[in-house]
Formats: sequence, structure tokens, C-alpha cells
Amino acid sequence: PTSVRCSKHQCKKCDQNCALAKYFPAERSNDFENVYHLFGIQNTLKILKSVEEEERDATIESLMMEAKMRLKHSVHGHFSVARMLSFEIEKTEKELEIVRKKIHICKGADNRAGPSTRGGQPDQP
Repeated sequence: PTSVRCSKHQCKKCDQNCALAKYFPAERSNDFENVYHLFGIQNTLKILKSVEEEERDATIESLMMEAKMRLKHSVHGHFSVARMLSFEIEKTEKELEIVRKKIHICKGADNRAGPSTRGGQPDQP
């Protein structure tokens, strides 16, 4: 099967010998456009050739994700998303620490109340 690679600079059919045909079939033309726009054909091919064969699918997925993030967040790309998530994690960790302190205070107050008795009998371990 062939896929079509089109951009404002080039439009040609990608035959089976094309190194990118496997990763960018015709239905993934938008993904190709994004990767092409950010990295270019030659850089994409260099990146693919620099990794082991078994890592190439993941590499292409990573390039596509980076290209989508750059399209969505043009200034900082995926870094802006990572930074936002980092702030959320930090905020949640602070909230968790507050909850842990409250639990500790409540447990301490419960221990100071003394041993409970049921029917006049002390608790047995």
C-alpha cells in the first residue's frame, strides 16, 4: 500500500521502499504533516536511523506526540504541559500532607481520651 505525503513544499506518493511509509499511512496524513512541519523529513529519518529497529515505533509515536504538543502549545510544547502537571502534583502533595497532619492530630486526640470500656470491661488485645 502507498501513502501520500503532502505538504506545501512537496506532494508525492510514498512507495513501499519509503522508510516512513510504515509509520504514516494515508489515514495518518495529519500526523505526518505535524512531524514534517516540526522536524522535517531528513531529521525524522536521521532520528529513526539512530535508534534500534524495535524502538522505532515508539520513536515515531514520540515524534508525533511532540509535534502535536508543539502545535497545541506553540511556545513551550510539551514542557508547558509537564510544568502544569508538576504544579498540580505539588499542590496535591501539599494537600495530602495537610490531611496526614489532621489524621495524626485526630489519632492523638483519640489516644488521649483514655481506654474505652464496654460494659465495664477493659478492652482486650
